[in-house]
Amino acid sequence: MFKFSKKPIVVYLAYEPFGFEFLNKFLKNYKKYSSGYDHELIICFKCFYKKKLIDKWERLINVKYTKYYDTNEINDYDIGSYFRIAKKYHDRHILFLGSHTYPITKNWLKIFINHYEDKSLLGSTASLASIPCMFFNFFFDQYTKLQQLRWGLKHLLYVKLFPNPHIRTTGFFIKAQDLLSLNYDLNKFKEKINTNYFESGRKGLSRKLLDKGFKLKVVNSDNKSFHVEDWKYSQTFCLGDQKKLIFSDNRTNEYNKSSLDEKKKRRKFCWGFY
Repeated sequence: MFKFSKKPIVVYLAYEPFGFEFLNKFLKNYKKYSSGYDHELIICFKCFYKKKLIDKWERLINVKYTKYYDTNEINDYDIGSYFRIAKKYHDRHILFLGSHTYPITKNWLKIFINHYEDKSLLGSTASLASIPCMFFNFFFDQYTKLQQLRWGLKHLLYVKLFPNPHIRTTGFFIKAQDLLSLNYDLNKFKEKINTNYFESGRKGLSRKLLDKGFKLKVVNSDNKSFHVEDWKYSQTFCLGDQKKLIFSDNRTNEYNKSSLDEKKKRRKFCWGFY
């Protein structure tokens, strides 16, 4: 097992526009499912413009945690906050969890710790999906084919065609210095699409780390890890009934609630098979 000089950090992003419901869901499951490993929990308060509201939320939090108040005036989404936290805690290893993410199995942090090694990026979920391919194959019924062809060409400048392996940023474990070494311009995250490019783009998190010789691994609730070529066997995101997920998030829940035909469609674009 990897030897940590300081206890790892778990960061949860509490995003005010979503309301307290999401933080409450995380807190309930955080208490229900033991992480299995000693850590520091940091709750990042994002887009809170009234101190009274933070005070109100804090009174409802019934776990031990460290507060990080993100004072950035412009909303640069989860990714901007992650970089600022990584800069403050530059000598730590951090599990970043988005606002929609919450644990659904015990020992969730211990599983990441068990499979972490130097020069690696670990995710609870991943995908081979490509944004331009989704448009080129008319995934979105609400848009015309002409619109989708045009948008597909635009996104192709920034995202590779399928297969496009990337760790989803709803839950990922990384050394803070490794994240900071990518030297992203945080001003780009003022636009939501650039957070998508950060996740799956040609110059995104996964692609840049792969180019540096990093390993990208998915971990599941069986305490197993999977390299890129074996991600499809992890029984996690959009695979079967996702029964080996460590965390749930909005997209995994959407998949669970989908019809069989919709599940097939999503599997096709994420993994290339039904």
